[in-house]
Amino acid sequence: MKIKNVSKNLILYLFIFQFLFANIVHSNGLFDQLFKIQHTTNIDVRLIGFDSLEQDELKILLNKLNKDYSPTILYPKLQTIDLIKQNHKFTITEGSHNLNEEIKASVKKYISDFQHRSTLKQDEYLIPFDVVDNIIAQDYKQQNHISYVVYIINTIYDREDIIEKYTYSQLNSTTINTLHRDGINLVDHLCNVKLWQSKSESPKTLNNSNDGSGRYVWIDIGAETCTYGPQNKGTGLISNNQLPHTNSRFTKKLYDISTFFYHTIRQLISPPIYQIPEKYGWIDLEIQLIMIHDHLVGQLEVSEQFDWESIKEQLGEKMPLLPNQRITFSKREVSLLNNLYAAQIKQSSLKTHHSVLKGTQQFLDSKELHHWFKVHIEKFIPSYLDDSSKTIIPIFLFDISYKELLLLDRYYQAVSFPDMVIGIQTQSGLMKIDYQCDKQLGINPMDATKPVLQSLLMTIWGVGSNSLVVNENSKQIENNFIWNIGYNPSNMFTNLKDLSFSQTDSAIRNYLYFDIISSIDSLKSIMDHIGDDETWEEFTQSIDNPSVRSIDSFFKSINSTITDINSNLQLHQYSKAYDRISQLSDLAMNISSVIHKIHSSKHSYLECEKSTFLLSEFISISFTTLIVIYFLYKVLRKSLF
Repeated sequence: MKIKNVSKNLILYLFIFQFLFANIVHSNGLFDQLFKIQHTTNIDVRLIGFDSLEQDELKILLNKLNKDYSPTILYPKLQTIDLIKQNHKFTITEGSHNLNEEIKASVKKYISDFQHRSTLKQDEYLIPFDVVDNIIAQDYKQQNHISYVVYIINTIYDREDIIEKYTYSQLNSTTINTLHRDGINLVDHLCNVKLWQSKSESPKTLNNSNDGSGRYVWIDIGAETCTYGPQNKGTGLISNNQLPHTNSRFTKKLYDISTFFYHTIRQLISPPIYQIPEKYGWIDLEIQLIMIHDHLVGQLEVSEQFDWESIKEQLGEKMPLLPNQRITFSKREVSLLNNLYAAQIKQSSLKTHHSVLKGTQQFLDSKELHHWFKVHIEKFIPSYLDDSSKTIIPIFLFDISYKELLLLDRYYQAVSFPDMVIGIQTQSGLMKIDYQCDKQLGINPMDATKPVLQSLLMTIWGVGSNSLVVNENSKQIENNFIWNIGYNPSNMFTNLKDLSFSQTDSAIRNYLYFDIISSIDSLKSIMDHIGDDETWEEFTQSIDNPSVRSIDSFFKSINSTITDINSNLQLHQYSKAYDRISQLSDLAMNISSVIHKIHSSKHSYLECEKSTFLLSEFISISFTTLIVIYFLYKVLRKSLF
């Protein structure tokens, strides 16, 4: 009997507890389930020249890479976007026999016909990347891809062939053949590679030509590659034995392929976000180049190599925009000789560094430059603060006829700031840097195009270098330069100025992620507020929206919209995804307006944006809890004893 009484009383008091705290538990659990974006990325893996056993083992290894993770923001503080989960859906297939034979025949023919050898390693034949890339691009264009495609080429040699070492140049066939025709011996100032990424397609035109654009990458594991990355210090060095190779034993070969695939996913297909741009949310953007010369404006310098037209093409034509966004470009030129503000800003930022190894070196302090350009911004851009509907991102580029080395902060040709980009180019000779491609590299101080382009990507879209990765163990930001070749704004290992799909897809994806965070946070805040102030029934009676007549219908409406967003992101339908995200934002705005009206007699919702601690509520809840615990204790004691 006592046990029955205990059971009855326990049920009674558990019901009381459930009644008191149901809203809190229900809301928190429901929030966690409801407010999630599941961004699934489709990836096709095409295995070319692999036997059936290797294919089966690779399927097992690659599918183990598929796990959910949240997007990472690197700066100014390492953090994750927990509202969004990314994962990957793999489709692993065998490349056609014809594709395999065409690649093998083309590479062998080029080696036989031209006999070009690397100047760094005489035992390696040098093949232009487009010998293989043209074939891959044609195969890619024949499919109606909604996914990224990774081509893995096993080997170009059959068992009966005499095996020759070979590598791929980042120069195309036309350039290499022209150089040889003119009697110029090839200098491997670019990294020789075994992997390649496609350049970005223009969203404004339907491009069906095999011009190397799309969303594909390929690796020839039978080829050689140079050692590239930092020369003396730092992380991210890539060597030939770190990448998959045909000569490796079965287990190591497959493990290296899966490791390569992992880095491809995390650095090219789903890279981290560099930062949330300060100017995020712009509609009408003007990128304004302000060239600051040390000669009179109009005096042409033969040495000036800054490619403004290339930047306009990449950002104006290749960059996908949201439906209501627009980018324009303008250029102004000033001279240090007759512009007092420019001259004083440069002079006040000029610093000197003394080094035992390098001697005395002058440089420009980028933070000083940024400070003074902000102070005197209207002297350079009179309309900067006049038109609130337009966002202006200035590029202050010093074009100096300086024969000695002059950089920003001793190391950089361009630096990204939240509201501007600052760059410099001089007429000094080739500058040696602490990076290598089997030998020490140098960059051209007369051309700051690529560093400025990379800095603009950081400032406007929050897109950083592909080399930046997060160490999963130490949670520290490190470098891995495996994909800093080919079409990439990185200035160390390539001189190509085209953007790849990685930069353009990251740009639009970042902006959609930022909008998603903003919209969902607003809805969660509203739901918290309604739960604190009044019942859902009271609220839904006050809102004129057929889809929000109850809490269940409200949840279903949001769930349906989020499902559509997930599908649109998966299919690269960015405009449709933006429209659905806008619906969430409009819903939050409309509900906020209703709350403001129906609460006008109590208090404004706008006053409740920050959570407040109410002593009276705390005392009431605490007192009720103590009473329940006390009566529960009395009942248990009486029942048991």
